[in-house]
Amino acid sequence: MSSRWQIVGWAVILVGWLTASLTAQPPSTPITDASPEQLQQWLRQYPEADADGDGVLTVAEAEAYRQRLVAAHESGGWIGFRHEYTFATMSDGVRIALAVGYPRDFDPADSERRWSTIFRTSGYPGTVVPGNPAEFGDRYVIVHASIRGTGASGGVLSPWEPRTWQDGCEIIEDWIVRQPWSDGQVGIQGFSWPGLLGFLTASTQPPSLKAVCVGGLIDDFYRGICYPGGVLNCGFPVDWVNNFYLPDGVFGSDAVARQARGLDEATFRAIVQSRPMRDLTRDTLWLMLQKPLDDPLWREMSLSTYAPRIRAPILITHAWQDEQTGPTGWQLWNRLADDVPKRLVVGNGNHATCPQPLGGARAWFAHWLLGEPDEVTADPARRVEVYFESGIGTRRSVSQNPPLLAADFPLPQTQWTRYYLRNGHKLTTTPPNQHERSSRYRVTHSRSSAQDQQVHYLLDFDQPTVVCGPMVLTLWAELTTIDTDFFVLLADRAPDGRLYGLQRGLLRASHRTLDDQRSDWIDSTGQRLLIRPEHRHDLVQPVTPSQAVEYQIAIPAVGHVFRPGHQLALIISRPPSEDPIGVTDTGAASYRYASNPPPGAVRILQDAQHPSHLLLPLVPDLPTQANPVPLHQQTGLQPIGET
Repeated sequence: MSSRWQIVGWAVILVGWLTASLTAQPPSTPITDASPEQLQQWLRQYPEADADGDGVLTVAEAEAYRQRLVAAHESGGWIGFRHEYTFATMSDGVRIALAVGYPRDFDPADSERRWSTIFRTSGYPGTVVPGNPAEFGDRYVIVHASIRGTGASGGVLSPWEPRTWQDGCEIIEDWIVRQPWSDGQVGIQGFSWPGLLGFLTASTQPPSLKAVCVGGLIDDFYRGICYPGGVLNCGFPVDWVNNFYLPDGVFGSDAVARQARGLDEATFRAIVQSRPMRDLTRDTLWLMLQKPLDDPLWREMSLSTYAPRIRAPILITHAWQDEQTGPTGWQLWNRLADDVPKRLVVGNGNHATCPQPLGGARAWFAHWLLGEPDEVTADPARRVEVYFESGIGTRRSVSQNPPLLAADFPLPQTQWTRYYLRNGHKLTTTPPNQHERSSRYRVTHSRSSAQDQQVHYLLDFDQPTVVCGPMVLTLWAELTTIDTDFFVLLADRAPDGRLYGLQRGLLRASHRTLDDQRSDWIDSTGQRLLIRPEHRHDLVQPVTPSQAVEYQIAIPAVGHVFRPGHQLALIISRPPSEDPIGVTDTGAASYRYASNPPPGAVRILQDAQHPSHLLLPLVPDLPTQANPVPLHQQTGLQPIGET
């Protein structure tokens, strides 16, 4: 979960971070001997090092970038604004390391002028060094805090426990607003890990917190990223938390702190030795390895548990195809109290190309922190911005069409429409007849794209059609064994037959028990309609072989325009080892599934008694778009094969 502000061009932070990271390599692993995997990791963290912009970082490019940053660091030019390193002491005595960036017009001798503050916190090296106030027009003081057990902070690393979030509250109330330059107005900003921790800090309700702007979120760690549908995701989540155990600190933050603060060995050793041993059985990685079922520990660390506590105005951004924090973070919007000023900005894209709101974060903070009037920010009828067909620019920049504006999400004008699975690989609004034949696919020990190991259905479009919102596949199936894993892929099939992945849903058959209260329902023509199923995942039961069973498979939300001549493709199979949605810049899969169901056959029923169907959220409105963006130029979308 690399923070967006770390990815898209903060040279100040990248110099400090990359210099420390690429100069701190052990002698046995110099850059010249870096593995392809290490180069891929560096590329994800430092895209500016990719000199030719081809999406592949070479050893020569990495070394050239390191040398450039080392030269900048040695010349003293890597932080070009007034800044300060200090500490804040928490109520339990732990000292948290702060890095403060002061705006261009800041004068410490001026006892009259007061400044609002933007606060960020995480365990990344990026929060070890000061943030550049120029990002927000030099209108705020920027305060960075390294969470416990990272950088130069003491205490035990525990990012998903209340003590860490309380630290954020205490920094705001007991340090920031007590500074002589503070006007008592604080905003929280962050994307990815800083966004997650910012959200949780906001849930502690600091009285001086007046605005929150976060994105790249995870609503439920178990369902949203670690065990989607009850199937272990042993890709990005495992790789990410493995960085908690690096010898030079969490994500290398210890090494960066020592260098940035100029700490001698004895001083820094004292900081490290002051950190108590932590209970590794509460680490996320241990939970992933040892807690395959939903558990109170999973709930305790999930943002959805704490969302109702947030009272400050909050803006959330989310990309449908986020390959790191996953597809479900937008659901926190519905967990927030409705009387809280809130805004949701969503669209196609990945972790590095998340959609940006009208006016950006600058407008949000200017309104809520500085009191500047802004009709767009304050308009309750425009709380939601949905972007369609955002295009890929250069160097990760994104071209955005005008958004569709609404008061809520899912969009109030949504037409929830059932499309039935029918013979001939068709999806149609006409229900099946009594004698409709079933479809069938095989599950084997070997994973392949062989036609007999999947089934597909197609829906034709003769005019532009907007699908926007969560989807549900109601699947009637018979197994020849007692369990299996379903993988449901939604794609846009171009006229040339090429598929572009839009979204996917997973479900382990034995985890099929629905959590009726936590699922999302709406009233549709007087009937209760399930639009987002949520399963128990703590109550599992085998499947009786050769017995028809109904499964409700959630497909996370997406917003997409199907153009004339294109088709919606629905593909059902066992999970692939590598997820085709949200792959990294290098083409490598970000999510990998530990799915090893017993071999057998899955028979999909699609007759009148067992009407398998796909519920689609159709939207009649589409903002005027002068130049529709081709699929291969839409950010977040990638070709995944043909059918």
